[in-house]
Amino acid sequence: MITLICSTYNSNEWIDGYLESVNNQTFPYFNIHFIDAGSTDGSWLKINNFKFRTGISVKYTLEEGCSVYEAWNIGYQKAETPYCMNYNTDDLLFPTALTTMWEHAKANKDVDVLYSSCFVVSDATHKEIVGYHNWPEFSKETLLANCMVGPFPLVKTKSIEKFNPKFTISGDYEMWLRMDSKGRKFKKVEEPIGKYYSNPKGISSNSETFKEHVIQDTKLRNMYK
Repeated sequence: MITLICSTYNSNEWIDGYLESVNNQTFPYFNIHFIDAGSTDGSWLKINNFKFRTGISVKYTLEEGCSVYEAWNIGYQKAETPYCMNYNTDDLLFPTALTTMWEHAKANKDVDVLYSSCFVVSDATHKEIVGYHNWPEFSKETLLANCMVGPFPLVKTKSIEKFNPKFTISGDYEMWLRMDSKGRKFKKVEEPIGKYYSNPKGISSNSETFKEHVIQDTKLRNMYK
């Protein structure tokens, strides 16, 4: 069993495609936990309708004002499955994504975190592919060089720790570095399992946010090298 953990806030633009991709999964043994930071766009109505229309197990938690890392912490803390995966509404999993990751998890039971390559898109339709993240094989050196775990990690629930919300931009990077420092095992899955949305209005488009991102990443590399 896998729990998909989704931090959401006013995701109406994306939610239809997201729910469709979930419904199209060939792997049947999963549930979804949406942690909503206080949406006002009615997207929760689509989530509720999806739950009753498909019969897929859906949990919905309203946590107004929570950050993405706080939302993920709630999801992991409440998960009752052996594995979890962060899956955001503006990204897209291929139909065989969960099957692929589950098969690799069964074949590598000593691995705590599985990560895969992915395509990169820059539009809401996910049709315009602008890149490909072919992450390297895992090592401490490659992790220190780049947060290369990717957007769809499959993580053993018992191995995860809390994301540190103090790192407002690099909380996931801090988590992977901390897990590696404690001897957790990471492994790359060669097959790409989805599309990652690179927001044109994201971190790199804002000079102050980008500067803070660099500061946080540099601090983390010095902490864990």
